[in-house]
Amino acid sequence: MSHPGRQLPPFQDLLRRRGVRALTRRLDRELVNRLAREILAQEREFLGRGRGLAARYGSDEPDRATLSRHLEDRLTREVDRLLRPKLKTVVNATGVLLHTNLGRALLSGTAREELARIAAHPVALEIDLDTGQRGSRNDKVARWLRLLTGAEDALAVNNGAGALWLTVHGLGRRRRAVISRGEQVAIGGSFRMPELLRTTGAVITEVGTTNKTTLADYAAVVREGDLVLKVHPSNYRVEGFTEECSLKSLGELCRERGAILVFDAGSGCLVPLGKKGLRGEMTISEALRAGSQVVTFSGDKLLGGPQAGLVVGQRQWIQRLSRHPMMRALRLDKLILGTLEATLRDYGRPGRRPPLPLFDTLDLSLAQLRRRAQALAERIEPHLPSGWQLRWGKEEGMIGGGSYAQQAVATVGLRIRGPVEHSAERLHVALRRGDPAVLTRIARGEILIDLRTPQEEDLAVIADRIVHLLEMEERNT
Repeated sequence: MSHPGRQLPPFQDLLRRRGVRALTRRLDRELVNRLAREILAQEREFLGRGRGLAARYGSDEPDRATLSRHLEDRLTREVDRLLRPKLKTVVNATGVLLHTNLGRALLSGTAREELARIAAHPVALEIDLDTGQRGSRNDKVARWLRLLTGAEDALAVNNGAGALWLTVHGLGRRRRAVISRGEQVAIGGSFRMPELLRTTGAVITEVGTTNKTTLADYAAVVREGDLVLKVHPSNYRVEGFTEECSLKSLGELCRERGAILVFDAGSGCLVPLGKKGLRGEMTISEALRAGSQVVTFSGDKLLGGPQAGLVVGQRQWIQRLSRHPMMRALRLDKLILGTLEATLRDYGRPGRRPPLPLFDTLDLSLAQLRRRAQALAERIEPHLPSGWQLRWGKEEGMIGGGSYAQQAVATVGLRIRGPVEHSAERLHVALRRGDPAVLTRIARGEILIDLRTPQEEDLAVIADRIVHLLEMEERNT
């Protein structure tokens, strides 16, 4: 009995098909050939596992033409998928302002213009144009960070985890690194604080308990030369019978004992957001004044810039980190440096607040959001199939990105409920799979469309996509 994989059309037969030849007008011929070989190998492997042709192709005896069409269709879909950008445009109607899975903060107009300029021209990345000598790529960003935070010095690397790792490795290797058990957090994906710290070469010393760590717990172990690490809990909170040592008290203890206090601030809040109803997030300047000798934080959360890890603090420690051998591996490229500098420049502009998309979104009043909801409802309601219901009202969103984890952001949402169970979920999935993708939430059997997180130009897209899908639903019932 012949091997089932041998019943597939030969490689050359597949390449001679008209549809496959047409693919070479969209993609280099050699790449099409490689994709074709990959697909044939996958099909042979599947058939070689003992699964017959009928199980694979839905026919007891598929002929050569059926097999060839199947392979051509697979190859065409693979080319389509390859040529489609991975970073597909998404409409954020989730109610999460800094959505990690959607790239967190949107860049300001200034930063977007700078990105286009830098991408199109050679730039003075590491040359001093006055002297003609090699210069520092970090100096301008460092200067802005010093001015905006009051730090003695600053540097930038590729992300927040990189900033923390560099700091602990550069300042704490072969030293004791003292950390509260309640701050050994796991934050999204595979980021786990204990695992990161173990790779730094520091001798990890945990103090306190999960829910209570007092100043006395630190005082019992901290001694001269230790690195004391305080970590922002991000999206993790312990409530009830809890106690936490303040950063100010810890700063005083470290100053008395001759220890180095490092604060991983996480979200990178440069300006207070109390006027927007958000409280409890310490600004970077406040963290430095409280006694932190080094503060690490992210660039793409509350700061509102691109992904970056920022380190500010006392000059002696920042200078040591800037000479660390891993700085070259962690350094920023010209595109991120340029957009980061442009974002920091926005903070330096006169006015009540920086002109950043995050703050524009937070500034939207409930009255404005209600007008958005009403306009969207008026566009969708005439197209609701029988049994579908629509309503809108006040909802709760969130900042996201591990910032203000327990504080809701007042918003307005539009809710749509279908006539049977899972109707709304099917609409939710269809919106996510569209182009552009529209991301919503499912809440209590209803699809929830938040009106704060979409941009103004997204509202027409949301309406058109929902109307189109509801009309399809009505035709199919």
